Amino acid sequence: MENLAEKVALAEKVALLEKEVSDERKRLSSDRLDISFGELINLYKNNELIIRPEYQRLFRWSEAQKTALIESILLSIPIPPIFVAEDKNGVWELVDGLQRVSTFISFFGELKGSGWTIDYQEDIDRSGVEEEEEIDEESGEETGGIKTINKWTLQEGGLVKSLQGFNVDNLPPNLKINLKRAVCRVEILRGESSTSMKYELFKRLNSGGSKLTPQEIRNAIYRGVNPRLNELLLKVSQGAVFKSLTQLSSGKLNELYDQELVLRFFAFYKNAQNVNENMEKFLNDFMERTVENASFDYDVYESLIMRVLELIYQIEDKKIFRNERNFFVPAYFEGILIGVAQNIETYAEDLELLKSKITQLKSDNDFKRYSGTASNSRSRIRNRLKRVDEIFK
Repeated sequence: MENLAEKVALAEKVALLEKEVSDERKRLSSDRLDISFGELINLYKNNELIIRPEYQRLFRWSEAQKTALIESILLSIPIPPIFVAEDKNGVWELVDGLQRVSTFISFFGELKGSGWTIDYQEDIDRSGVEEEEEIDEESGEETGGIKTINKWTLQEGGLVKSLQGFNVDNLPPNLKINLKRAVCRVEILRGESSTSMKYELFKRLNSGGSKLTPQEIRNAIYRGVNPRLNELLLKVSQGAVFKSLTQLSSGKLNELYDQELVLRFFAFYKNAQNVNENMEKFLNDFMERTVENASFDYDVYESLIMRVLELIYQIEDKKIFRNERNFFVPAYFEGILIGVAQNIETYAEDLELLKSKITQLKSDNDFKRYSGTASNSRSRIRNRLKRVDEIFK
């Protein structure tokens, strides 16, 4: 009798497993294609492949790295696939592969748009040491960001030394044809997939030179529903006051950490009691609900965070979100901003009171305890923001 019960229980578990796998498969629609690099250029020129550098990781490949890509394609050396998200109109938006695709397109002189340079301020990294400023190799001037130049010139290749000095205008025609005919693997997430499944797929599958951060994936996935929230995150994070107060390292900026900080403020404002997942899942759910909510008041949120930042800026402490070792502490950022925002009228009239509350928060043992290891767990987030509310109220 006992064996029979065990068999029945096992059969039920198997049935449940098979149903869950089947249900999840139905939420996902993906595909992969091998297409030529020349066709990629045509898709891009026809606005059927969208590249948005302002919403993706911005790092600068050296001339040697760009040459290595062209050399690899000429020699049929495999390169990693690119990842795209397809919208309801069939248009692809590049999710992963920005540097590879932009390098190839710019070699042929077809890169367009003005989003290829973002002027970040001189940064301080997490150790408090000033980073080297980028210097343009040709002009000797500070770049202040990342530039991709059309029709750039090849250097010596790692295997083919004689590549040096050639560009698209003087490269032998047969080699140009070979480049355009070379095949690139494209991983496609179809438009009918659920947004949460799109996020999970790109989180697990992207395999480029550096893994996509959660915010990079959010920018690609949720922009397809409604781009307004992404545009607001970018706008706030590029503001002079925000930059001055945060002073994030170029590494953090390249990972779009500045945009995630703004998202965290929006997600936690008057919403701490609803945190029932870890940080990443909570931010995903907030972003998905927001982009699907036609009545979400973006103007109110923009006005609020701008007002809060301006008020904090008046304290004239550029290390306000940093600890005694000059490390940027995200818990300070979200705690101070949330505390001020939820009591904005009080602190707008009393800057000295605000200073004392910020000092109290940064020295509070309970707040510190909830901001330490595993600080992104749901219980710590709730407890941390509860303590913020108690101090600033």
